[in-house]
Amino acid sequence: MKYIKQLLFLVFVSTLNADQFSFQFNNDFFAGTDQHFTNGVTISWLDDTFNQDDNSTDKNPLKISEINSNYNFGLSISQIVITPMDTTISTPQYDDIPYAGYLALSAYLFEWNANSFNEFRIEVGVVGEEALGEQVQNGFHTLVGNEKLKGWDTQLGTQYTINALFRHGDISWKSHKNEGLSMDWFNHYGLNIGNFITDVFVGTMFRIGENYIENFNAHYPYLRKEATLLQLAKHNRGIGWALSAGLNGELLAYSHILDKAKSEGYETSKRTFKASLYIGIDIVYNIHKITYFYQAQSADTYKQNSPIIFGGFMYSYQF
Repeated sequence: MKYIKQLLFLVFVSTLNADQFSFQFNNDFFAGTDQHFTNGVTISWLDDTFNQDDNSTDKNPLKISEINSNYNFGLSISQIVITPMDTTISTPQYDDIPYAGYLALSAYLFEWNANSFNEFRIEVGVVGEEALGEQVQNGFHTLVGNEKLKGWDTQLGTQYTINALFRHGDISWKSHKNEGLSMDWFNHYGLNIGNFITDVFVGTMFRIGENYIENFNAHYPYLRKEATLLQLAKHNRGIGWALSAGLNGELLAYSHILDKAKSEGYETSKRTFKASLYIGIDIVYNIHKITYFYQAQSADTYKQNSPIIFGGFMYSYQF
C-alpha cells in the first residue's frame, strides 16, 4: 500500500507542469448492468511536444524511425475491476468469473507526425488485494446507493505483472474545414506482450463534427486512449463537437485473470477472438474536451451468453 500511494503522488505531482492531463472513467452503471468488466479509471499525463525538425539521425539520436519528427512522453495510473454477475454471494462462483482488481502504472512514448504515430508503452501492475478493487467498487456502490458486493474475500490472489505494448496508427483520410463539417477516418494495430495480457489488435474509427480538436481518434477496449491527447494542428478556440463510431478486433493469447481463474477451477475458457463496438460524442470548449461514450464488446468466455456493455467519459485539459 505504501508504494502504491507513492506512485499516485508521483503521477499527481508530474501533472502540475504538464502539457496535457486527462481523466477517464468507465462503468457498466451507465448501461444499467453490474457484471464482469464493471469499472475502470485512468489518470494520464502527457508532456510538451519535443520537435525534431532536422531529419538527420546523426544530429538527432532520439529519432526512432524515418517517418516521425515529434515526440511526447507520458505517465498514467489505471485500475480495472472485474466481478461475477451475482454480487450477493459470498462464496466462489466457479460457474462464472472471479472477483479481480488490477492496478497499473504505465510509461509511454509517442513518436508521430501529422498523419501517423508509433506508441511504445511499458506497464507494471498488480492483481489482488493491493489493486484496491474492493475499496473502489464498494465505494462507488455506496455513492450511487447500491448494496456492497459480498464476494471480494474470494478475489484472485496477488500477482505482480509487467507488459509491453506497441501500437501504430494512421489517419487514412480526412477533410478538415475552418467552417462547416469536418471528417476523418483513423486505423490502428498493435500488440501486447506480458504476464498480464498477450494479444494482437486492430481497429478503425470514423468521425464527423465541427471545430473539433484534430488528433488520433484512437479506440481501445480498455482505457488506452492517450493517443487522443496528441494535437495535430492548432485548434480554433471556442465550442466544437464530434461524433465517432468505431470497431476493434482482438486475438487473445493469454489473460492472467481468465487463465489463472481457470487453473483454480472457474469456467473461464477464454474466447480467442473478440470484437468491440464504440460510439462517442466529443464536446470541446477552448482547452477543455469531454468525451461521453458507450462500448459493447464480445463476452470474455464461452460460458458468457451476453456481450459486455458499459459507458463512460474522458475529460482532458491542455495546460
